[in-house]
Amino acid sequence: MFHQTQVFKSAAIEPPEPVREVETPPASLLELERLWRAVRNHKKLIAATTLMSLLAAIAFALVAKPQYTATTQILIDPTDLRAVENGLTPNNQLSDLAVLQVESQVRVLTSDSVLRRVIASEKLGSDPKLTGGAPSPWGAAIAAVAKPLGIARPTGSGADPTLAALAELQKRIRVKRAERTYVVDVSVTTDDPAKSARIANALAQAYLADQTASRSDAARQVSESLAARLNELKDRVRIAEQKVEEFKARNNIVGASGQLVNEQQVSELNNQLSLARARTAEAKSRFDQLQGMRRSGADVGAFTEAVQSQTMAALRSQYADVMRREAEQTTSLGERHPAVIEIRAQAQRLRRVIAEEVNRIAEAARSDYERARNSEEGLSRRLEALKRNTMTTNEARIGLRELERDVQASRRVYEAFLVRSRETGEQERLDTKNVRVISRADPPLRRSWPPSYALIALGAMLLGASGGTGLAFLRELGKSSERSTDAPADASVELPLLAVLPATGAADPLRAFEDPKSRSAAEIRKLHDTLRSGRKKWQGQSILLLSSESGGEAAVVAFSLALVAAASHTVLLIDADTHRQGASGICPSDSAGLMDVASGQKLLSEAVVRDPQTNINMLPLFAQRIGSYRDIENNQIKAAFDQTKRYDLVLVLTTMREGDPIGSFFAELVDSIVLIAREGATGGGIVNRAVALLGADAPKIKGTVLTKVKA
Repeated sequence: MFHQTQVFKSAAIEPPEPVREVETPPASLLELERLWRAVRNHKKLIAATTLMSLLAAIAFALVAKPQYTATTQILIDPTDLRAVENGLTPNNQLSDLAVLQVESQVRVLTSDSVLRRVIASEKLGSDPKLTGGAPSPWGAAIAAVAKPLGIARPTGSGADPTLAALAELQKRIRVKRAERTYVVDVSVTTDDPAKSARIANALAQAYLADQTASRSDAARQVSESLAARLNELKDRVRIAEQKVEEFKARNNIVGASGQLVNEQQVSELNNQLSLARARTAEAKSRFDQLQGMRRSGADVGAFTEAVQSQTMAALRSQYADVMRREAEQTTSLGERHPAVIEIRAQAQRLRRVIAEEVNRIAEAARSDYERARNSEEGLSRRLEALKRNTMTTNEARIGLRELERDVQASRRVYEAFLVRSRETGEQERLDTKNVRVISRADPPLRRSWPPSYALIALGAMLLGASGGTGLAFLRELGKSSERSTDAPADASVELPLLAVLPATGAADPLRAFEDPKSRSAAEIRKLHDTLRSGRKKWQGQSILLLSSESGGEAAVVAFSLALVAAASHTVLLIDADTHRQGASGICPSDSAGLMDVASGQKLLSEAVVRDPQTNINMLPLFAQRIGSYRDIENNQIKAAFDQTKRYDLVLVLTTMREGDPIGSFFAELVDSIVLIAREGATGGGIVNRAVALLGADAPKIKGTVLTKVKA
């Protein structure tokens, strides 16, 4: 006999990785099986709840009042139209601020001011469907019950129809901005398609009118505020100008053509002084020239003034004529002739007159020089005095400039307010909003509520089926709790309890199943039926019976279950309990095993042993003889196990032991798993050990079978 560790080490079967308890709770994975069992056992209840829900839906569809929703679309561009150069709001805005502005306008659309415009324009205050009007019998009954409780809504003449219509209209309006756009959808729901469209369009127009009015009011408010400040600013400018004029008068500051008179006089005197100095210099030069010529004895008649003088020209002409006659007479009459002497006397007189004339010219030059010098000195004295006055004036102008700056600042503010007041006054008549209706509401062709009859029926059926399934599951849980009450306290594991086998006390446990009316036989049949639930018969199914410890109780359960199934099906029982193989007495000690089939030493038909009395086919894992299975691979074992699918039901019995890969290996091959545990050894660790051993195959666990339960 080969030790099992040698066999499966050569078969390359490795133990699975441990599974954490919190990651794969088996109870949640197996609740579907319990739910399916509840549905199968309570079909009539589920059908009844489904039918009741469908009838209720039909009644609702018959009495429900149809509602119609009309939608209009408004484009709210946060950038206003540029009607004037200076607007009341900035033209360029950040995208986030623009979205916030549009979202604010969405709230404005449902504000009381806009809705009141709609109520007034459409006369909704007289609409009994919006204001309440005469209550229906059902509404009157509700009001009669709610009135003593203090929660009744005022109706009839005691309620304001406008407020009632406003409250009802707020319920029937839905405004939403389309994602990533400035388009706002305005939807109105009423019981009349035409009314829904009419109110939706009226709401859009009321919003446009409200925006125009609000902008006009804002412009008017700004204009009035500016106008109220204009008088004060005007008085401030006037007072500042008066201070400037008083200061000028007090300091003798006089201006002309934008320039002070003192400065003009200084400039003029300075120019006159320059001219006077030039004239003085010229006169002095002329006078000095005459004086020099007179002192040197030169002909004084040769200077410019003498040459240009008409008197001198006439005297010189006479003198030249006398000298000509003197020369003629002297030549013809001689020097001593009286006529010659007379001519010479005339010439002498003319020379004396010319000299006197030259002296007069020289004296005139001296007089011109003195007059020019006196004029220069006078102008210089006046200029010095005027400069002193100008310096005093300049010192006073320091304070004057401060006053003039105050005047300029006040004047600029006043002019800016005046211009802005005129602009805002004109903006009252301008409509600069960039809002327009891009899609008018049309009467809807289909109702928005209630949904279609097919959808109502489908929803009702789903709701009824879900409710019935829930009730069935609760009943199944109640039955499970009643059944677990009879079981020991340590059997309350998280897995479903498939069977509870009492302790027999007999030497041969199989005798407890000989009586069909015994509790053990009933529990085995219940286990058989539960595992076969949903199937009319077994068809190539395989079940792993995983025992918490090696012993005869697990073998009894496996054999008993095979015995029940073998009554009408072909059953193969594989004993994979390698720790005590043969001690259970299931398979003959000299038979071949599944490993022989995998190695090719035996055919499956040759290795399987059939018990003619019970009609059960039995097969051990490996033969109880010396042999070697070192060269067998896992895929060979899987291929050998696949050959067992020719049987209707295959039961594999093995033990759950730490470090033993057999359980996890067969768990991958079978369709479902059943845990077998003895009373007193069924704590929560059994389930956790099974999950850790089976890993990803843990969801195949159907439940637990308890053995040796005390009555």
